[in-house]
Amino acid sequence: MNSQISVVIPCFNEERTIYQNIKRIADYLAPRFQEFEIIAVNDGSRDNTLKELHRLEKEVPLKIVHNAQNEGKGKVVRDGILSSQFDIVMFLDADLGIPIEELEKFMSEIKNGYDIAIASRFVPGLKIKRPVRWHRKIMEKGFRLLRVMIINDWRVKDTQCGFKVFRREAAMKIFPALTVKRFAFDAEVIFVARKRRLKIKELPISLQNPPDSHVRILRDPLNMTLDLFKIKLNDWKGKYNSKQQTRNSEQ
Repeated sequence: MNSQISVVIPCFNEERTIYQNIKRIADYLAPRFQEFEIIAVNDGSRDNTLKELHRLEKEVPLKIVHNAQNEGKGKVVRDGILSSQFDIVMFLDADLGIPIEELEKFMSEIKNGYDIAIASRFVPGLKIKRPVRWHRKIMEKGFRLLRVMIINDWRVKDTQCGFKVFRREAAMKIFPALTVKRFAFDAEVIFVARKRRLKIKELPISLQNPPDSHVRILRDPLNMTLDLFKIKLNDWKGKYNSKQQTRNSEQ
């Protein structure tokens, strides 16, 4: 049995599935970890997501972080990670597009000495249970190319899968430095991790592409591209240097 884990779930308009999905996560964790916490960060949902989360509080070890306004996935994942308490911390998407049952092999790589284990669609062994829509496939490949061109980050094949597991020490070297609030934050996570010389393992997964997505086809690719330039500019300014990060946290 593993010791402890913190699981962060960003939530935005998830009322239809959040109750059953968090119950599924808790049911998976309970026999495998001595202690666990689930941190659900409600990102200004306009439906009954918050009501469903409060219903869950009586049934599972759940901590709710509520933002009255929509802040963006990157911002709420950062808030959730920084409010966690256990030695292993992870985040995954609320729709369980990558199921929690994949966690075991990620934990094995953390035990093998990796600082971070991340899901990847571009390494051998990927199993696709529901095909991705054509426009999403174009967006994924386009963003990957832009990431390589703009921030020269080619060693990690896939930064964008919403299933990442960290040693706490590694997470605390990364998340205080993050600046990107929306979907490109995953690229910033990996960029900063590489700046910190952390050991990263990409793992194939079983991917259940959900029929619905919060990604906006026209606006979000543009914003993600601008965020890549922001990461590049931050790097030029030295904002990801550990000494600069320490000074900023003290101000």
